[in-house]
Amino acid sequence: MTARRLGFAIAFALGIFSGPLVAQAQQAAEPGSPADTSTHWEFSLDAQVGIPRGYIKVGEVEVSGTRLQLHQDLGIDVSEAVEAQVGYHLTPRDALRVTFLHYFLRGNTTTSTPVTYNGETFPPGSLTTNADFLQVSLRYGRGLLTTAEGVHLTGSIGLSYTYLYPKVNDNAEDFYLQELPVPIAGLRLDAPLGRRLGLTAFVEGGGLPRVSSGRQEGGTVYLSQQQAAAGLGLIYTLIPSVQLTAGYRLTYFFQHETSHEDNNAFQLIDNGIRLGVNVRF
Repeated sequence: MTARRLGFAIAFALGIFSGPLVAQAQQAAEPGSPADTSTHWEFSLDAQVGIPRGYIKVGEVEVSGTRLQLHQDLGIDVSEAVEAQVGYHLTPRDALRVTFLHYFLRGNTTTSTPVTYNGETFPPGSLTTNADFLQVSLRYGRGLLTTAEGVHLTGSIGLSYTYLYPKVNDNAEDFYLQELPVPIAGLRLDAPLGRRLGLTAFVEGGGLPRVSSGRQEGGTVYLSQQQAAAGLGLIYTLIPSVQLTAGYRLTYFFQHETSHEDNNAFQLIDNGIRLGVNVRF
């Protein structure tokens, strides 16, 4: 998926939702304000293009895997991501949200040295990599603070699951088989900058220490994982029920699996620019 197609997805969603809602709008609400009592559902779609760094290492005890840098060794120079979120407001302060984040990490490069991945050694030559992954999260959010100036602070807790199945040439490693739901928590701040413009900032993170995954592969497989994200952006209220967003997002993800047979690791550090649309109904 290219950045252009990600942009088209946002434009398409905006066209579907904003048309019938414009007729309902009389004036713009303050950006970042909580949903009013008649609002129950919320939908958002975001597209992101970033500069990824990190590495993949898939090895066995007998054959240590090569630590492959995403940018330098695998040619993954640009990341793309699309995120869809559906939220249901239990009350004006409480909401449940389900998020689907799909990361596209693909590259082609030529290596002058042998590369070992998942027990196979590739001779010098071309490498084609697909390190896409899907992250599904469930969060409960609650408004913690609202000031007279219209600043809102929201906290959230939840669980996140990552489906990761990176492939180099025709050799793939099933990280997802050892994955467990990871607890996450976060804070979000929304502040108005004017009648239509607002500022938003968030930080979120979670992880697992080294724990048994409950799976067996040459002995018990142990999993450790850390993930975090932080962002800063602007919100423009097109109409009371439709907001456009633009901003920066830093993403960190690390997963490590060990057993008597395997020693596998994946790390992503991504700096991205994001555009999105949020609709309430």
